Amino acid sequence: MDTTATLDLDLDLDQRTAEELIVHAWREEQLRHLGLPSVLAELFADRVDWHELAALLARGCPLMVAFEIIR
Repeated sequence: MDTTATLDLDLDLDQRTAEELIVHAWREEQLRHLGLPSVLAELFADRVDWHELAALLARGCPLMVAFEIIR
């Protein structure tokens, strides 16, 4: 087996994981800025679209009602 290819694959997986963690943290931050409690922001950062939450809030929807709608 080509060890260079194995090393490249390992580096790609490590980098992708790091990038995914960065994106998750950014999404979590967006949800927190919209008022979602930290625990919910952490749990749902990769499961909900924060843009949809922001749009509902902009229309006057209460936070937890908006969260239930997009969840």
